[in-house]
Amino acid sequence: MKYSKLVALFFIGMFYSVNAQNTSDQIFMNNGETIDVKVLRVEPNTITYSYVGEDLENVIKKEAVSKITFKSGREQLFSQANTQVETISPNFEYPTMKGNEGAILPFEFVFDGAEAPEEGFEAQEYYYRNLMRKPERNTIIYQDVEITLKRLRDAGITTANDLRNYEMTEIAKIVGAGILVTGKITVDYRSTTSSSSGSTTTKVDTKKKKVRTYSSDYSSSRDEFDTKVLFKIYDKNGNKIVDVRRVPFMATTRNNYVTALNYLMKRTPYYQK
Repeated sequence: MKYSKLVALFFIGMFYSVNAQNTSDQIFMNNGETIDVKVLRVEPNTITYSYVGEDLENVIKKEAVSKITFKSGREQLFSQANTQVETISPNFEYPTMKGNEGAILPFEFVFDGAEAPEEGFEAQEYYYRNLMRKPERNTIIYQDVEITLKRLRDAGITTANDLRNYEMTEIAKIVGAGILVTGKITVDYRSTTSSSSGSTTTKVDTKKKKVRTYSSDYSSSRDEFDTKVLFKIYDKNGNKIVDVRRVPFMATTRNNYVTALNYLMKRTPYYQK
């Protein structure tokens, strides 16, 4: 009897141990990134998922994914033949590599499920300008954002999404910088909150023996957004130096991501407070 109980406890322990190690699905990106998620749908051209503990749905193109490992242990591979492969123009001249120079790449920007590349360029510009406000606090030199964009364009990379088709080692060579700052910003409209208030003022004119009452009403509305910032820094060999995710508190505009970028900037290894 005791032996049977021990065997039962052993298998129960193994069951919980295996399940503890596989609490989420994993999506493996073609650029080397791995994200822990709950896969909701795999469709002909896209994969829909949510982050663990969240209900918000995110969509990614299947061509950017190499495989999915489900928490059950099953793997689903995606044909590399369907993945767009980009090549650098043979006329492109690689700049001199500066290993201790940083380059701010365009940020991916997704608003309500739709790509918004222009806002990704705005986030790139904001981050760079914020660094330049107090350049003495930077422990490295940063490449001018216009130079970064020009080198990327010359290589045929015109949006942040194009970066997915290249290894970070290749991007480092293209821009000539040994430290690459990049990320993804997701903004989804949540709701609009309205509020109103009123006040009444009574004035008494003792001479004319009149009483007058004045009333006024005030109303206001506030939009609310779900905002997430994925922030990454790579070295020229493609190694991740920073890989963090931050959610701004009380996002009331679609550009509230700037508070998260400002917070993250001050906590990189290349900034002195």
